[in-house]
Amino acid sequence: MSRLPFIVIADDLTGAAELAALAHQAGLRAVVLTEPPRRRIVADVIVCDSGTRLATPAAAARKVAQLARRLRAIPNAGIFKKVDSVLRGNVMAEIEACMDALGLKRTLLVPCNPSLGRIINNGRYFIGGVPLHRTAFAREPHHPRKTCLVDRLLADGSFPVKCYHPAEEPSASGVSVGEASSPADVSLWASRLDAEIFPAGGADFFRMWLHHQRAGRRVAHSAPPEMGATLMLSGTATPTDPITPLPGPRIALKPNSLPKPAPLTAETLAHLKAAKLVSVFIEVAAKNGQGSSKAINRLFLSLVRRLRTSRAFNHVLIAGGTTTALVLESLGWHRLEVVHVWGPGVVTLRPAEAPQFLITTKPGSYPWPVSLRRHFAAIEVAAG
Repeated sequence: MSRLPFIVIADDLTGAAELAALAHQAGLRAVVLTEPPRRRIVADVIVCDSGTRLATPAAAARKVAQLARRLRAIPNAGIFKKVDSVLRGNVMAEIEACMDALGLKRTLLVPCNPSLGRIINNGRYFIGGVPLHRTAFAREPHHPRKTCLVDRLLADGSFPVKCYHPAEEPSASGVSVGEASSPADVSLWASRLDAEIFPAGGADFFRMWLHHQRAGRRVAHSAPPEMGATLMLSGTATPTDPITPLPGPRIALKPNSLPKPAPLTAETLAHLKAAKLVSVFIEVAAKNGQGSSKAINRLFLSLVRRLRTSRAFNHVLIAGGTTTALVLESLGWHRLEVVHVWGPGVVTLRPAEAPQFLITTKPGSYPWPVSLRRHFAAIEVAAG
């Protein structure tokens, strides 16, 4: 590989995997890192997860600034800042930290994904035609979306924020938000980028950024890899997580009455031996505070470690970026390469530290794709 790599900074693992998947679909070799690179990475696209979605703004800014300075030292074809499509997390703090570290004065931010029905029009955010604050994201536990006004969602930054229609010229300094109601609008914004403008946004903007960089190659669609025994974990017990049942046995856990690790491990192990697929998920609860979220994650980490010791699975599917990051840290997996893409945001990766395993991730607010459910349904039928 002779070309310089493109670099992405994301604030959570599933967001990082989502953009790596888009690069893979464009025929590029994409690698996800959960810690700063310590040596040369051979890849077309390097996506770094800063793990700062739930950090304080000050802590997120410090960590992202350090990461951006470190990544700037790597010869690259461009750096892109991935943000949550509905602007959760420390969006402005991290963008401003990147601008300072990279020595840039202008950012073009296009967070929405019209391809998924998520648009910004007249300064307001809509999902499927519904104002953002009237969707399930209003009840998101960590970053509830209480308004659809984009300038208010981004009001915690140092720079003034203004939304611009695609026909308008963005500001010559600070952070400009590009409105988009269609993929064509996103493409138009991407065509206006130059070396003096820092690109930040969601999956649609990243796809168009790569396209306008002429970075893609022709690629044949690959078949799903051989997965073996599969453990599915869903740790996003929130109203925004559309739990789509996968085939096979299911173990439902109540957030306020979690089982002990030993009996849960025994039940899960029995299902894995019999069916080669089991889903362990949290029932969506009306109230599920930070304390129960920590308890859920502790239980899942104990379950994964015990099952790995028993060599019970080869593949783990995880819904939710926080849970995914914790599992990877627990297993010591920090470098992952994309091997298959199932649908928007849902991607299978192979850890360099343990290439005999696979991990499939999805953002908590995305459903499991039909292609993946059909794949496991076929396996279930074949197993008999």
